[in-house]
Amino acid sequence: MRRLIPYISLLLCIFLSGCHQEKKKIITAEDIRKYEERNIEINKEIVKLKQDTIKQYISDNNLEMDRTGSGLWYHIYHNCSDTMSIQKGDIVRIAYSVRLLNNKLCYSSDSTGFKEFKVGQGGVESGLEEAILLMHQGDSADLIIPPHLAHGLIGDQNKIPTLAILHYSVEIKYLFKAKK
Repeated sequence: MRRLIPYISLLLCIFLSGCHQEKKKIITAEDIRKYEERNIEINKEIVKLKQDTIKQYISDNNLEMDRTGSGLWYHIYHNCSDTMSIQKGDIVRIAYSVRLLNNKLCYSSDSTGFKEFKVGQGGVESGLEEAILLMHQGDSADLIIPPHLAHGLIGDQNKIPTLAILHYSVEIKYLFKAKK
């Protein structure tokens, strides 16, 4: 019997500790709905704050820019409207630089080469694609892309930090029209 006492004591401790555990809260559909509503409100506030930051940056730097409904800011300063416009499915090759609003250079075609992509296929910032669709072969533009149209909450996990606003300079070097 003496040999059994440690085992009985151990079982008793396990049993008693199990009795005192807090019950786990069951997450309901209503809890999830409230959480999602709160996240939506937080995201709206972040978008508003980032747009205010962009407006201040534009004002401080005396930039002339237009804004799209999505929140992209752009200025096409070398406009070749008499050339071919860019459509979804076209392949573009661009010279570019990407800077943060503090002027820190993140990427540029000078170091990485031209960027080439099929418009509408993703693989680049959605704000860049949106701007490219406003341009023509040979155009050059300055873009200010808010985080929700760029790398969002996490950045690119390399040179672009979380919630970064990007200042792109873009020149359409080549346009390869999609076959109809």
